[in-house]
Amino acid sequence: MASETYRALLRQGEQYLQNAAVQDAAFEARCLLEAVCGTDRTGLIMLYAQAVPETERTAYMEKLRLRADGQPLQYILGEWDFMGNTFCVQPGVLIPRPETEFLAEWAIRHLPPNAVLYDVCAGTGCIGISIALERRDVQVYLFEKYDAPFQCLSENIRRLSAQNVTAVRWDMLDGVPQELPWPNAILSNPPYICTGELSTLQKEVQKEPIEALDGGEDGLLFYRALREKWYPKIQNGFLAMECGEAQPAQIAAMFSDPTEIYKDYIGTERFVIVYSQGKE
Repeated sequence: MASETYRALLRQGEQYLQNAAVQDAAFEARCLLEAVCGTDRTGLIMLYAQAVPETERTAYMEKLRLRADGQPLQYILGEWDFMGNTFCVQPGVLIPRPETEFLAEWAIRHLPPNAVLYDVCAGTGCIGISIALERRDVQVYLFEKYDAPFQCLSENIRRLSAQNVTAVRWDMLDGVPQELPWPNAILSNPPYICTGELSTLQKEVQKEPIEALDGGEDGLLFYRALREKWYPKIQNGFLAMECGEAQPAQIAAMFSDPTEIYKDYIGTERFVIVYSQGKE
């Protein structure tokens, strides 16, 4: 094994993950080996013909084992990219997904100058922090209840130097904290899976925290809280939400103000925007 090359070890990793029915085995095997080597794709290619130290081989095989057992790739790597920035991701935190970038991109284009923005159920903080980095004039508040994601989003604020972001430890079901400035806009990707459907999710998703997935019996618990307790505080702005593919029409029907429904990058209706007419 001492003479095994990085190229051979990578092929072994690909086969290992293929045998475990990992969908994108080649990509994930490469990501894991890059992480072990502390390099990127180009750096790994330059190592291909070299012999692998036994310590790195052992570390790689352990990461492969975790992935084959259903641990999400992002948790094993400890980070993941979102809108061109690398965010801390750890067990107990919802993994950022590419379709969610729509919310951040849409808000960046539509927020008025010097706006106050709330990111509710913030998780890693990837939505609000991404907006803050692009719109330095916007004051962003990240609301998160649970320990692991609050620690994670606090680390992401630090590592990305998001100076116009404030982390708020808060249960969104309690409504808006009174001491904060009222928002011009609220964004949220809340839990939206129906409780009875949680056991049917793929095994990788079931490794994510249930509190970030469970939206109550009908999946709409948090949208009702957004409508009743958060939306009335918006000052002539908008509420933008991500939801499950069967939910947009139901959520839009909760509001009497104008709404728009947008599709994600694969054409599934995924986002609901509600335009506040100034409630209070």
